[in-house]
Amino acid sequence: MKELFTYLSRLTIPDLVLCAAAVVILDLFAFAVILSAYKESNLCKKRWEKVGANMELRMRGKNAEGNTEILHFPLEADEILLGRHISADIRLPDESVSRYHALMTVTGGVWSITDLGSKSGTFVNGNRIQQTSLQSGDVIQFGTMQMKFTKKPNPQRGGQRNV
Repeated sequence: MKELFTYLSRLTIPDLVLCAAAVVILDLFAFAVILSAYKESNLCKKRWEKVGANMELRMRGKNAEGNTEILHFPLEADEILLGRHISADIRLPDESVSRYHALMTVTGGVWSITDLGSKSGTFVNGNRIQQTSLQSGDVIQFGTMQMKFTKKPNPQRGGQRNV
């Protein structure tokens, strides 16, 4: 540390100004990179909201205290695997659900669901399906478990909508 102070004390004023200018330029560059990454992140989020239509699955479930609550499963990928297996994107731990039960996909804001050969079937609004497109408000049943396909609540409006 003493050597650093000795070295700095030997620098001339123009050298110190040059060093300070270099530090400021590096700081400005770092700030520009961070700002650019933030803007790109927001742009990607807006693109995904358009592609994914800002949808989620909701179901009634029990929390750690055993109380019933609404569980929210945001649909934040273009393919969502639903099933009992631990590798499923949305895990449904019920014996009536197959390990790989159904696959949800989105294209241009339109979600569809495909049954993957499950034993108990996949139902949309009470009708057994092999593949179908989904509309907001549809009730999907996997075995004995039911979920509602719906828009995510708008955080700017505040409050939750009913299931």
